[in-house]
Amino acid sequence: MKNYIKNIFVVLILFFFSLSTKANEISSYIKDSDFELKSTVSIFAKDITNQKIAYKKNEQKLLNPASTLKLLTFGASYLTLGEKYKFETILYLDNSNNLYIKLGADPLLTDSDLYDLFSKLKKIKFDTTKINKIYIDDSIIDKNPYPQCWMKEDMWPYSRAITPYIVNNNFTSILVKRSSLATKTEIVQNDEYKLPIINELVLTDKDSSKHSIEIVKNSPEKSSIITFKGYVNKDENIQLPVLKPEINFMVKLNKAIEKNEIRYFDDILVKKVPQNAKRLASVGHSIEDVSKNILYNSDNFSSEIVFKVAASKYYNKTATFEDSIKMFNEIYKDDISEGIRICDASGVSRTNFVTTEFSVNVLEKLFSKTKLKDLMAEPNNGTLKDRMLFLENNLKAKTGTLSQMSSISGIVNTKKGNDIIFSIIVQNSPKRKAILKNFENNVITILYRNY
Repeated sequence: MKNYIKNIFVVLILFFFSLSTKANEISSYIKDSDFELKSTVSIFAKDITNQKIAYKKNEQKLLNPASTLKLLTFGASYLTLGEKYKFETILYLDNSNNLYIKLGADPLLTDSDLYDLFSKLKKIKFDTTKINKIYIDDSIIDKNPYPQCWMKEDMWPYSRAITPYIVNNNFTSILVKRSSLATKTEIVQNDEYKLPIINELVLTDKDSSKHSIEIVKNSPEKSSIITFKGYVNKDENIQLPVLKPEINFMVKLNKAIEKNEIRYFDDILVKKVPQNAKRLASVGHSIEDVSKNILYNSDNFSSEIVFKVAASKYYNKTATFEDSIKMFNEIYKDDISEGIRICDASGVSRTNFVTTEFSVNVLEKLFSKTKLKDLMAEPNNGTLKDRMLFLENNLKAKTGTLSQMSSISGIVNTKKGNDIIFSIIVQNSPKRKAILKNFENNVITILYRNY
């Protein structure tokens, strides 16, 4: 009996020594890499195979998650909307032959989709000559363009306005070119939607290194006129967010109606679909398709849109940013501790605060309740391109970057076959972005090889 107890005691000592040795390797690496002198490092890693904490450091420290927040906000949206959800733009008809276009705030909607939507009327042999009025139902989300916590540099022209009126990603293409005689600059807009532009660009010699274009929105704040300033030594194609999404949508909508030879010359007004209206046709994209914009490409616009759409379903109303945040807090109420707060869906704001422990606990629940893990990027895809390629079949993660900080959250299947959910945030660091990313890579590599 004494020998039995002694053997168990020895096994326990070896087990805890092993855990300590593994943890010490990460701690030693952090110390040797000199990160703690001028940076804040927070790491939480949990082995969900055996429910053991693999490593923790400053795991309850409130820090900015940057774009890793997208995992948590999209996760709340995915829970609410469901894996079969489709972002649909739908045509309805009421008893008075009024046609309604119900917007679904589809981030992937294109002008070709709008054309296909109206072409379906022919397929169902609907007599378009009997259309009385055409209305748009835009009630799914509100038209407040930006979260209150965003700063000026987070808004146009750096970000698109958050709106239910979306077509072609709400971008317009503008070509800045040298004239054929090389005597002046020209601004060419081939899109049907036009921006009112004042051209103050200065032409420089082709061999000159002077080439910089500044885009300025004129005062007053609500002005729709922009000015192009700076120097041009070569042709350049510029993608700009549309200034007026509703007008852009109407331009593309009227084009789709015209191309389908539907003779309608009246105004298109805004009105909710009545309850007795009949569904005629729809176009749309799956939540899985939309998720790639968010989890692979870290698209802020899609993140904010989806978050609002989920809140619209959650509360059955026209959703606001405030509704989305309220939904987030209700869904994760069992894990939210004091000080944790978010004010957008994308991680753009500097006033989002979470802990790495919170992130890991939320991800563990999301992975058990949804297929979120299957939607996440692997190495060599999205923002993980050219990172940790040797873990291509063993790592799913989302990255984040803001000034003087970097983050990554996800799940790694280790060399021993264990699943470890992790969250890493390095903040207030003077080190270059590449160094911060390499630090994260090395911590994840240690987790993969040792646990």
